[in-house]
Amino acid sequence: MTQCTVLYDSAQTELFEREIKPLLQEYPCQFMAYSDQDALTFMESERVVLWLGDEVLYSVLSVAEQNRWQIGFLPHPDMVKVRRSFSVAKKMKEAIENIFSAEEPIESDLLYCNDQLVLSSVMLGSPEAMKPATRLDEGFWSKLKHLMIMTSRLSKMRLQAYQLETFKQHTVRTAALGITVVYRIENSDFTRCLVKKELEDISSLNGLILAPRSLIDIVSFLFNRFFSRESLSGSLPNYLGHIQTREMTISGNGSLDYSVDGQALSAEIVQVCVRENALLVLNSSLPKKKRSQELKEVVRVSSLPKGQAVKELVDRPLPWVHHSDLEEVKETFVTLSENAQCTQAYLVLMVLSTLLATVGLFANSAPVIIGAMILAPLMAPIVSLSMGVLRQNREFALTSFKTLVTGIGLAILFGTLLSLLVPLHTINSEIGARLSPTLLDLGVAIISGIAAAYASARSEIAKSLAGVAIAVALVPPLAVSGIGLGWLDWGVFSGAFLLFITNLAGIVLAAAATFFVMGFSSFHVAKKGIMVSLLFVAMVSIPLVLSYNKMVKEQGVVYVLEGWKVDGIEVRNVKVRNGEVLYVSAKLISNRPLEADQIDNVKHKMETLLGKPIQLEAVSAVVR
Repeated sequence: MTQCTVLYDSAQTELFEREIKPLLQEYPCQFMAYSDQDALTFMESERVVLWLGDEVLYSVLSVAEQNRWQIGFLPHPDMVKVRRSFSVAKKMKEAIENIFSAEEPIESDLLYCNDQLVLSSVMLGSPEAMKPATRLDEGFWSKLKHLMIMTSRLSKMRLQAYQLETFKQHTVRTAALGITVVYRIENSDFTRCLVKKELEDISSLNGLILAPRSLIDIVSFLFNRFFSRESLSGSLPNYLGHIQTREMTISGNGSLDYSVDGQALSAEIVQVCVRENALLVLNSSLPKKKRSQELKEVVRVSSLPKGQAVKELVDRPLPWVHHSDLEEVKETFVTLSENAQCTQAYLVLMVLSTLLATVGLFANSAPVIIGAMILAPLMAPIVSLSMGVLRQNREFALTSFKTLVTGIGLAILFGTLLSLLVPLHTINSEIGARLSPTLLDLGVAIISGIAAAYASARSEIAKSLAGVAIAVALVPPLAVSGIGLGWLDWGVFSGAFLLFITNLAGIVLAAAATFFVMGFSSFHVAKKGIMVSLLFVAMVSIPLVLSYNKMVKEQGVVYVLEGWKVDGIEVRNVKVRNGEVLYVSAKLISNRPLEADQIDNVKHKMETLLGKPIQLEAVSAVVR
């Protein structure tokens, strides 16, 4: 076994002599206390085992790199960064075994920033955000403390302009809150929960770019950092960018404040690079490097601010909501513009879906009505209308409104015509379900509007619009309105049309608000459209509130009477209908046939229980 020199911390000689030296007696070692860097020039041994703290190792590793020593590391109380960088075992016996069982040293890379050795990370950007962010993995209470610090500093956070150039001359111009550069992802608390760990050691650095465009993005980042325990995989959040390369040059609009392993520095240009095979490390547990002639750079920055967005974000308070520029949402506007047009396909589908819905209503068939909901194209111009209202685009909104009115007119017309041809005049369960809208229907419309807007803005989930169409059911209420006109029944027409107006108002308001939150308009442009939509919803809500209160009262009566027992008689299957006098239909169950006076007694006690007169329709049932 080759002779080696153990270089230990002279300030902790007593600890070394007592606990560590005895473990090394069976190995061919000579021992030297480190107190002066100049003394290292007299060392002739090729194998050097170090028991030193991080601060001393900065200078020792530079000498080791120059002299090509074979280095082994023993865990020192002040060795934190080096232990993580070179996978040093925490237990002393295991670390010693890893050193002396290594047949050959492993060639390891070193990370340098402006010719200064980096053991942990290089960090640029807002100290209010980046310093606490790096410490959100130290433990629950520490995480909570730094989370609160970052939250209190939200208003002070500003993005800065950066230009990043990679080894292969890929240039990225963006605005960021901060940038962190590490060699291995697991070297920094800030990076190890943000990007998936590499299974193999690759000669490359990793740059993480934190570029939130709004305070909501920062809140999302804080939430993920606080609660996430696993690294992200797949696509990055839209406020993060990731660059993997051998060398990165970072510049800005002036002098850059940055830190190397926590040491504050300043420079016009920050150059971070990997020195390949710089250090020979004796550690059998250290992952071997991936042999590759050509490094495939990773540049994942598509979601970062660019172009005009950079100028709008730099050195300004972050808005609560990110305002997308026209270039970023061009595809969505093109799609919504096409959906706003009154095409032949739209007209044909409106007629067919209305006819199908009307037949399904007369047949009391839910599956047929669901088919009509999927076929109906009415959601598209409503979502387009919400965008026009949000952005105060008169032409966009007018085109969508004309298309929508045309569709409504066709639906009511063909619903009326078909009702005149079908000799049925009975309000079945499917027709009756659309005659008394309440606040619950408005809630369905609002949720559906949010889903419709989100799906329209995300092409990868646009297929979900079919589910939205089923949930909100736009065409069936119009078909019932047509049936009401065909029957000359104002109650049927008004109830069903109120349901449609409820759906329309809820979708427009919710979709406009969703597009606003997603950044399709600034607040000063959007506020008028949102206020108008909100006023319209408030007006529609008046009859909905009355209907909802009525429903609540009816359900309250059912709750009180269902299963109620009096004089050996049990009340079941209670149904209630409000009118001048409360109408109650129920089944009275007893062990013998009921006389008229017994039913009158039950009615009297019901009135006493409810505190109001009722009209009782009772069915007697005998159970023996």
